[in-house]
Amino acid sequence: MKLANTLKVLAVAGLALVLGACRGGTSEKPPVHIVLDMDFQQKLKTQAKAEFDGWTDGRAMRLPVAGTVARESLPDPKLLPDPRNPGKGTDGAYLKSNPLEATAANLARGRERYNINCAVCHGESGRGGNGPSGHGMVGKLWPVAVPNFHEKAGADNRVANLTDGEYFEVISKGKGTMPGYAARISLEDRWAIIHYVRALQALGKQP
Repeated sequence: MKLANTLKVLAVAGLALVLGACRGGTSEKPPVHIVLDMDFQQKLKTQAKAEFDGWTDGRAMRLPVAGTVARESLPDPKLLPDPRNPGKGTDGAYLKSNPLEATAANLARGRERYNINCAVCHGESGRGGNGPSGHGMVGKLWPVAVPNFHEKAGADNRVANLTDGEYFEVISKGKGTMPGYAARISLEDRWAIIHYVRALQALGKQP
């Protein structure tokens, strides 16, 4: 019986201690850090002010060294002969042929990128248009007709007959209500999309 009473007293005391610790009060004392880990270290936070000798601008976020180029951002001279004029060669003329090899993998990549970036306006078939006859989800709602990549009797076939270089320039810089996609689509993917557009045109000519 004495042991049972002792256990009861200990249980009550433990419960009182737990309830007392959960009184809901606040403390201005810092928490106890048994293991510091990396909670306290010398570091600079994003957008914070830096006070180092030699850093007269006070920036914690340092600017890249002048002339720094991001990894894999240098243009391939084969895919972009004239960086100042996308789609043109060093002679200033539009490229008539696609500099990216026409492989099954590149065609598949072009199809994927086309369906992500282009089909929403031009449609999966590449026939564009707007209103009830439009082929793209956004194209149907567009106030002007989205260009058609296929030749059509009695229609303006200028877009269907553009060179590969002209397509590349439009994808890169945009035209009319179409924005430029140079910042969103890589060099290789832009040329791959053109390969796929040519494939759509070829399919469209089949009886």
